[in-house]
Amino acid sequence: MNAPEIRSRYWVPLRASHQVGAWEALDAAYGDFGRAYHSWRHISDLLQAFEELAALAARPELIATAIFWHDVVYRTRGADESRRADFLNVQDSADLFQSYTLMNSADVEAVREMIMATTNHLEAKASKERYAGFSRDLDLFVDLDLSPLALPWEQFAANFQDIRFEFSWIPKEVFNAGQAAFLRNLLLHEDKLFRRPETIEMWREAALANIRRCLNNLSAGDVVVP
Repeated sequence: MNAPEIRSRYWVPLRASHQVGAWEALDAAYGDFGRAYHSWRHISDLLQAFEELAALAARPELIATAIFWHDVVYRTRGADESRRADFLNVQDSADLFQSYTLMNSADVEAVREMIMATTNHLEAKASKERYAGFSRDLDLFVDLDLSPLALPWEQFAANFQDIRFEFSWIPKEVFNAGQAAFLRNLLLHEDKLFRRPETIEMWREAALANIRRCLNNLSAGDVVVP
């Protein structure tokens, strides 16, 4: 789904809760040619997955807003040319959302907490019940952000290559070692990989199979290809 389709289908219902220029800021970020995985395609994948599960949400408009903004800032290199901490990208994304939103303060804090939860998918918990059902909404949002792990292998592998493109300045061996460590950590905590009963049933088995296959390929020195 391309940007104009995403705009007409998913953004228009949220437009009134944002300042003028919000869409342009999103489009400039997710349409950047330097991005491959953290692009409009990722946002489209999450929005379409959420469309199937929206009935589970207490405040679906807040989850949709978090989807749009959670990766709006994504830079792989810091000012010193070293790898930029993921936490900084997430924090900057939350800040940019806050600079464009017209929501009331309670809703702003709810969306901001959802975005910040992506700094640690496995351990993130709601700090408090910001509205009835907030903790379950946060869990659903975090599950959605991990849902690409459960895509068919060809898409999973293509996503791996897209992330590699975003880190093409890092030596292959260093990149693969980092990805392997990330995936091994997911396996070690597979009971936390997804949170909602519905998402566990939909995605967990496929995600674990992809993770194991990817790790086996990396361990054997094979290229992870679609």
